[in-house]
Parts: sequence; C-alpha cells; structure tokens
Amino acid sequence: MIEQVKLAYRFLLVMGLGALLLVMALFVPVLSSNADFSIYNTGWNGCSSLGRTVYGTGTFMPTIDVSGSTEEYVVHTSLPDIETKLEPLESALLFLGPDSPFSKEEGGFVHRFLIRGGLVLLADDFGSGSGLLSMLNTTTTISGQRMVSLAFEKSGDFSVASDMAVHPVTEGVSMVLLNHPSTIVPSPLARALVNSSHSSWLDIDADDRLDTDEPKGPFPLLTIEPYGRGELMVLSDPSIMINQMQGPMNGSILVRNIVAYLASGRKVLVMDETHRDLTNPVHVLNVYVNNISPWMKGVMIGGSVVLFVVMGSSLPARSKERMERLLKKLLGGETPRSLTVDEMFEDVRKRHPDWDRRTLARIRASIGE
Repeated sequence: MIEQVKLAYRFLLVMGLGALLLVMALFVPVLSSNADFSIYNTGWNGCSSLGRTVYGTGTFMPTIDVSGSTEEYVVHTSLPDIETKLEPLESALLFLGPDSPFSKEEGGFVHRFLIRGGLVLLADDFGSGSGLLSMLNTTTTISGQRMVSLAFEKSGDFSVASDMAVHPVTEGVSMVLLNHPSTIVPSPLARALVNSSHSSWLDIDADDRLDTDEPKGPFPLLTIEPYGRGELMVLSDPSIMINQMQGPMNGSILVRNIVAYLASGRKVLVMDETHRDLTNPVHVLNVYVNNISPWMKGVMIGGSVVLFVVMGSSLPARSKERMERLLKKLLGGETPRSLTVDEMFEDVRKRHPDWDRRTLARIRASIGE
C-alpha cells in the first residue's frame, strides 16, 4: 500500500511539472519604465493607473513601432507618422508631462488635428508643454512658475483647489489636492474649469513666503478652449494623474472625468510616450520561462517521465545493494562486529581505572548475559 502511495505521488509530481511547462507558453512580455508620468511605470511617480483607466474606455491606441523595437528597447511611432491613422473627429490626444521638446513638424500635426475636430489635453507644469503651445494658434501658456497656497495639506506644495466651474469634467468634484503645481496664463477664449484659492501665489524666489512683487491668485489650473472644430484642454499639474495621487480627496474623480470627456464619442485616445526622458526608456521584461525553447521543454518533460519510471522500478534498490558491496570492499571488507557485555565492561575499566571495581562488578552481575 505504501509503495502504491509513493507511486501516485511521483505520478502527480511529473504531471504537475508537465502542466507547468505547458503553461509557460502563456506568459507575455511586460513593458516597464521608471520615467516620470509614463503609463508603463507602476511606481509612485508613474501613470500605469491612468493607462488602465484609458484602456477600460476601449479607446486606447498602442503607439509601439514593432519594426523598430527590440526586446531591450521599445520605440514608439512618432506623432506625424500616426496622422494618417487618425480621424480627428473620432480621436483625442493626451500629452502628459513631456520632457523633450516638440518639433515644428509635431506642432503642425497637433494644429491640423485640432482644426479638423480633434480633442487635445496637455498636462504639464515645468516641462516642454509651453513649447508646443507656442506653435499653436493660441495665446494660452503655462507659467512654469511654482505655485503655493495657504490652503494646503501638509505643506504649501500640496495646495488644495476648490473653485470648480460647472462642466462634465468637474462633476462630482468638490476639492482637488495638488502636487507642486504651476499655473496657466489663459487666452481670451479659454474657460477656467479649476482655479486655485485666493490665498495662492507664485513663489518665484522659492522662499515659501509671499513677497510684494510675487503675483497673487487665484490662478487657472485647468482650462478648455475651442480650437477650429476641436478643443484644447490645458492642465498645469500633471502630478494629480500619477499613481500616488489616486485617491486623495477628489483628485481621482477629476482624472476619471477627464478621461471620460476625452473618450466620449471618440474611438481612439492616443497617450503620447515619445516625449519622455531618453535616459529612462521603455523596456520589454520577459518572464524567464519565456526563454525556454519548446525543444528544451520537451527534453525536461521527457527526462521527468524517465525519472518517474526509474524511481518506480526495482533498479534503485538493486543499485543500493551494489553500492553497499562496493563500499565494503573499498573500506576493508567485513563490517566490525558488536562488542560483548564482558568486552564492554573491560573497556570501561581500562578507560576509567579510578572507578570502584566492586560497583562495576555488581552492575555487570545485574545485567547478566
């Protein structure tokens, strides 16, 4: 019965290993980056949560250039290259915390996209967003100055905004916790959807104090304006979209509302990843088992089956007996015999001559043979 149980355990072990190797083929590469605001960054400073939200709307459009990408470095299709793939009236673009500058060709693409009915959100504070705005037919710009406020949470850099205009983007939002925000200088056509408090100011000299020459709020933080047949939205605090900020106060509601507004009536929402810091590229992280070839998987399964058959036969027992005989020959023949009781006591007397011999004799007599 015990041998049958052992046999069953070995069988289950081999079957489990075989199933594991077959399931290995189901693993897929994982895109990863540690760049700020990247949708492939699952850390506190990434926007993977935002990426999942966009994906959930069914409008997410991958921009990976398969022909130019490798297993170590992912290349994204440039903005002008996707122009022919987009129908502006059915598409939206999201630029989140861009690091690298925009080219004139890219600025021309965004301009044509908006004129023809596209919807664009630029979320930036101290990056290259103002460079893109300067190439568009608008006077809206991002100040690039650090805003602090007496209405804050923990510190002035984490100020609170509660001045909301009535709009689908601000529906259900009563307050937003900001994270090192800048401000917007809006064009005459722009409408402010979120404003900072009256106790805010631009801390130009970074001393956390309001000086007489520093501009005082309130300041626009989120604006929207018509642009041809389309709309241009500008947000001066992209950090409200990072993973760490999802949840505090009503910031996550505002982010979901923004995504819903961008995706409403649109088939495609493109999240730009081409203007990231090139020192933090997007990599493809393959699960290790994906590197095991089908041939090697077959060898591993076959070897496991052979091992199972061998262990279930009498071969291991016969091999053990032969090994014991070989060891006896190598170690000098017969195994030493056990000592008799008299020999044991004689050995004790030799080792401990100071022990009382009469006491030892009584102990020996009580034991007998």
